[in-house]
Amino acid sequence: MNFGKISIYILICFIINYLLIKPAFAGPTSTSYQLIDYGFGSGGIATSSSTSYMLQGIAGEIETASLSSASYMALPGLTYTLLPNTPPTPTFTNPSNYYNKLQLVINQGGNTTDTTYAISLSTDNFVSNILYVQADNTLGANPVWQLYSNWGISSVVTIIGLTPGTTYYARVAASRGTFSQGIYGAVATANTVNPTFTFGLQTTNQAAPPFTVGIGVVTAGQVTTSWQKIIATISTNANNGGTVYINDVNSGLLSAQAGNHTIAAVQNDLSSAGVTEGYGARGVSVSQTLGTMELISPYNLGGNNVGIIDTSKRPIADSSSAPISNGTVNFELKAKASSTTPAAADYADTITVVASGGF
Repeated sequence: MNFGKISIYILICFIINYLLIKPAFAGPTSTSYQLIDYGFGSGGIATSSSTSYMLQGIAGEIETASLSSASYMALPGLTYTLLPNTPPTPTFTNPSNYYNKLQLVINQGGNTTDTTYAISLSTDNFVSNILYVQADNTLGANPVWQLYSNWGISSVVTIIGLTPGTTYYARVAASRGTFSQGIYGAVATANTVNPTFTFGLQTTNQAAPPFTVGIGVVTAGQVTTSWQKIIATISTNANNGGTVYINDVNSGLLSAQAGNHTIAAVQNDLSSAGVTEGYGARGVSVSQTLGTMELISPYNLGGNNVGIIDTSKRPIADSSSAPISNGTVNFELKAKASSTTPAAADYADTITVVASGGF
């Protein structure tokens, strides 16, 4: 017998049998699932979604943590190429000594026109007090995303409802499409100021009270103008400006010597033949350093036209509903007596001048 040939045959059969029954592993498995086909180097998922969620993925590229310093950040990986540019520091100012609003201009940083932006404000440099500018330019708890063209008039965002005398910090983030909200950019600061209002009163020949304005001798049928002019001056940063009012005690020139006869205050042209007797005030001029001061009808007419002075506070001038600096109104008093007006030397009136700010 030839035992050498038999041994070789048995060995070959054993090897063939082993190869046939050896299990093959296709990929990662668990007790419930097995990944049959997978690969690396290309591909991904762009629109795997449900009604509430969406997955955007990619295979073959390693994402790493962002390398950063206080001023710079490196964002490696394809995901970051989808993000918009981080907006640089916005322009954040208080151009008109506002006490409850500030102005901001977004720095787009080269982003496309379809990019939207959110503006965040804080009073503690974003430590804990963090709010967001809303579509109506007030502050709220949640961010609002809008196109650059939708933020403010001529892209100037006037943020309102702020606290006077406070430092605010502002920063801007950008977003473009799905999965593309970027980080907030660098911080800018601006300050609101405290509300201000000053009021001064004098006459053309008296700088301090009590003030006396003389009309002199009033001749029957003639209009007589006061010797002195009354000058009121206001300055305020009130959003709605300032207003000067006048009122009196007697609603005219009262004489106790003439049995309490009153030359009644009127709103009319004292030169008119139909007005035999009357008394009132006429605005002479207005001026200002900044802003616009204006006389209010009926005190803004020329000649001998006067506005009434009575116990009601009546506006004689204002700053056109805007802040004003050194807004000055200069007005005078006029009177006319008739041939039947009792003669007396004590015709008088007490006038009060009041000013207010529209905060």
